[in-house]
Amino acid sequence: MRYTLFSTPILSPILRFLSKIILKLIRWRVTGELPEGQKKYVLIVAPHTSNWDFFLFVLAVSVLRFQPSVLIKSTLFVGPLGWFLRYCGAIPVNRTQATSLVNYIAGLYHQRDEFVLIITPEGTRSANPRWKLGFHHVATAAEVPILVVYVDSITRTVGIEGLIEPSSDSQADLRELKQFFDTKSGLKPENYAS
Repeated sequence: MRYTLFSTPILSPILRFLSKIILKLIRWRVTGELPEGQKKYVLIVAPHTSNWDFFLFVLAVSVLRFQPSVLIKSTLFVGPLGWFLRYCGAIPVNRTQATSLVNYIAGLYHQRDEFVLIITPEGTRSANPRWKLGFHHVATAAEVPILVVYVDSITRTVGIEGLIEPSSDSQADLRELKQFFDTKSGLKPENYAS
């Protein structure tokens, strides 16, 4: 078993305890529950508008007690930073190889008994009206559902909305998801494009 920040004995319970305290102090909360019995899915989260989203991500993941993975550009995996990113569940990727990347990630889903990949469909922290469909391609290729999670600074909530099955019409799915996320406000609302 490969330990991550969220599964290391002794450290993980301490992190979970501290995460609950920090969330109370900053008056944020995590609502909803992870899908029971579902061990593989693509988790999408939006709006992604600030570098502080990573901090909220660590707190929420710790409280929810699961071990997600996230894709990060391979150029960041240098020295101690590379070790730390892997320890946090990061997977290095070369973003210029989009098609082979989808197949590679789908392969990870097929190889592992449990696998959750977090993807931000906006693909950037800047305002971007053209969301990427990589999450949909991965879910379809891996034959797994998509878990919808939102950040809402107005209600100070990281919320789990629920699972959806990707349809054969990725654009229609994206439009429906965008309509939902348009009702939420990221940490920096000016960095979100409806």
